[in-house]
Amino acid sequence: MNKQTLVAVAVFAALLVAFFATREKAVSVGVQKFEVARLTKDEVGSVELKSAAGTVTLTRGANGWTVADSKKPGASYAADDGQVQALLEALAEFKASDFVTEKPEKHAELEVDEAKGTVIKAGATNKALEVVLGKASKSGGAYVRTAGAPAVFVTQSGLQYQVKQGLTAWRKKGVVTVGAADLASLTVRHADGSSFTLKAADGGGWAPDLELPKGFRFSPSAALALVNQLATLTAQDFAEGAFDAPQAHTFTATKKDGAAVTVKLAAAKRDDGTVAAQVEGDAQVYLLPGYQAQALDKSLDDLRELTLVDFDPAKATKLVLTAGAKKTVVVKEGETWKLVEPKAAPEFDAAQVPAVLSRLRGLRGLSWVGEAPKTAFAAPSAIVEVTVDGKPVRVVFGAETGADSRVYVRGSIDDAAYTTGVFEKTQWSSGPELFKKPPPPPDFGQMNGLEQLPPEVRAKLMEQLRQQRN
Repeated sequence: MNKQTLVAVAVFAALLVAFFATREKAVSVGVQKFEVARLTKDEVGSVELKSAAGTVTLTRGANGWTVADSKKPGASYAADDGQVQALLEALAEFKASDFVTEKPEKHAELEVDEAKGTVIKAGATNKALEVVLGKASKSGGAYVRTAGAPAVFVTQSGLQYQVKQGLTAWRKKGVVTVGAADLASLTVRHADGSSFTLKAADGGGWAPDLELPKGFRFSPSAALALVNQLATLTAQDFAEGAFDAPQAHTFTATKKDGAAVTVKLAAAKRDDGTVAAQVEGDAQVYLLPGYQAQALDKSLDDLRELTLVDFDPAKATKLVLTAGAKKTVVVKEGETWKLVEPKAAPEFDAAQVPAVLSRLRGLRGLSWVGEAPKTAFAAPSAIVEVTVDGKPVRVVFGAETGADSRVYVRGSIDDAAYTTGVFEKTQWSSGPELFKKPPPPPDFGQMNGLEQLPPEVRAKLMEQLRQQRN
């Protein structure tokens, strides 16, 4: 290597060292950076969310967070802790990296002005975070700028979804603050004067605290569902003023430590489909979704066991389906089920019989009727009979009830009548079609575009397919 080459190499090396030594400083000159105060979850004392729709203020207090609305001076409400904690996490991690513009005339277009944007002020001791969040960016995320500064950036923070909520979204919607496992009893008093009490039993179950009528089959699972429904009541909205219901049901839940909580539930729905409820000692009127109120409004009869038959499908030897003049008979010979009647049914799959028997074993009524009208079973619409240990087990479908697409049904487990869906009667009347081999699951390997899925997603789909085939 000659002298000139050595000199050139030395010069290049010196320039390379100089480049890396000054690189950060060089690229930083003139580059806009998004800078805001860094706040931790525990030090934030208040958060103000101001938009064209109004101002919502969240405040940390001795008893937790409260929320207030500028449209209702002097009024504050308990805030939803889950919502607040998610907001605090988003504030603690808030950042924006992509610079967009520093032209103030672009603020209105990007909705980072105070007229269209959402101004977020998070306060802590001796410091605060204040930004203006705008509309969604075309590349994802949302436009944002520090209040008082012209530079606009794009943030991918989840804060953009959390702050654009009204007062109702921030309020605590849990009606009862007690867990089902902490309860010792529940007394239900209906508007018509009827009442019953349930008591917690060993093992987490529930039982009635009264002598049941002869033949009454009580359902512990239905009782548990009622208790859980009360413990997890969640408001859809809130009403102003006093609880005003001419007729109401009352639910008194007593904790294991003796403390009690009482919930009043209006007996009628409001025009919007919600049902008013109130906790004793709490002036707030909660508006429950109609389905929650319906699940809570249960009589003792609604807590009956609704199974229709009880047998071991593995011990069944014969199954007969009758619907009018249509009759289907399958018999077990050894370990194989065979179709005896009708003679020809090319789609009969013996492997489906155990599944059909299991389905029959799990058949339940939708409601208890007790003594049905004389015409209910005068002309059965379908009869299902299975022979188990030489004895018949039957389910008889009767006439339609005339309401809610239901039919009367009766099983061998007791003499009571029940209701079930018309679709059940239709399916059990289908005869050999019950035993058709189901169509194979879709072959994901032949689906166009599967190769575009992420490898881990594609692997999970293929594994599910293999399990369905086995």
